[in-house]
Amino acid sequence: MAKKILIVDEDTNIRASLTYYLNKFEYAVDTASNGNEALELLKKHSGEVYEFILLDLRMPGLTGLQVLAKMRDMDIKTDVIMMSAYGTIENAVESMKLGAIDFLIKPATLESLKSIIDNVIKRKALIAAEIKTFQEYLEFGKKCILEKNYDSAKEYLKKAISENLEAPEPQNLLGVLYEYENDRLTAEKHYRTALELDPTYKPALENLDRITSFRYSKDSIRFGDEI
Repeated sequence: MAKKILIVDEDTNIRASLTYYLNKFEYAVDTASNGNEALELLKKHSGEVYEFILLDLRMPGLTGLQVLAKMRDMDIKTDVIMMSAYGTIENAVESMKLGAIDFLIKPATLESLKSIIDNVIKRKALIAAEIKTFQEYLEFGKKCILEKNYDSAKEYLKKAISENLEAPEPQNLLGVLYEYENDRLTAEKHYRTALELDPTYKPALENLDRITSFRYSKDSIRFGDEI
């Protein structure tokens, strides 16, 4: 049976392109152009019919965060991936507090979105005792971040690094965790390590540029393409 997804975005072209693309991979897609439409669909289907929801952060009327909060108040536990062109750490953290499972920075390619969706589905099924590969350690580390279990997140990201010494993503995520704890020195070290491994890795490039700026701010912190 096809997995069902709800896409909530005010942009008609985004809804159409995402629907067309995901249909090719046998995902069944419903769409809503604003928060109120989304809540009506969720009430109609009792929420749990959807595997997860792609929810835009900034929309006219109810914002994505307000929709997410109302969902939780209604005891709708459907998993939510927030989408935003405004990737501040405050938005990401607030989304996590409300139970979002991921935070996608727009614009993203359709291929990267598909990878994120597949990884989220796999991540939900991960069991710590059965993890063996680099990708599993990485995904479980992300799962721990989203569950606010930051010590475990560090542990599994470090295990991911031990499995693949050349991957920049776990280094960048460790930098984010240390920066969130206000340990800027250690965070900078991890961002620099990520860039030594891949000088073109954009999340680490942007994080290092921001953390070493004269006017330092946590705004626009980059978790990476999938979180």
